[in-house]
Amino acid sequence: MIDKIQVMNRARLKKRAIRDNLVKKEAARLFEKYKDNPLFLSGVVLYWAEGTRPSKNYRKYQLAFTNSDPKLAGFYCKFLDQYFNNFDKRDWRAGLYLYPDIDQDWARTYWSKIIGIEEGQFIKPQILRGKDWNTNKLRYGICCVYISSKDACLTMETWIKAIGDMRR
Repeated sequence: MIDKIQVMNRARLKKRAIRDNLVKKEAARLFEKYKDNPLFLSGVVLYWAEGTRPSKNYRKYQLAFTNSDPKLAGFYCKFLDQYFNNFDKRDWRAGLYLYPDIDQDWARTYWSKIIGIEEGQFIKPQILRGKDWNTNKLRYGICCVYISSKDACLTMETWIKAIGDMRR
């Protein structure tokens, strides 16, 4: 007897593998096109240094960048806007990590302007509790910008590998 679920799963996995290869080929083509652009290279290296890593258990297909520096987060979002423009900006999400004395509405409005997304795209903020919190250090909190997409992750992974393989 043929297990229909196994047959469907194999077909789905084969179809996804074909798509993954196409995404990687397109990413390699785009890398060649943009590799001399400072914004492109800076954005990829910035993600390489500060972005999330693939994990079996957490955010496997989420291109997430977390930082407390508003200018750095804004720069990264400018990179996303230009080089991941095939992803609708309305699908971007952001999360905030805030100390208890930071007003959540104020922080959401502040970061919304910095990273260029609507306030409704923010998930519920996480409040950092502990014995030694001091907002003089992080008066804006910490912002995480992310795109949930395997294609975006594969693209970035391809670009990082290409930069790592560059010889000059």
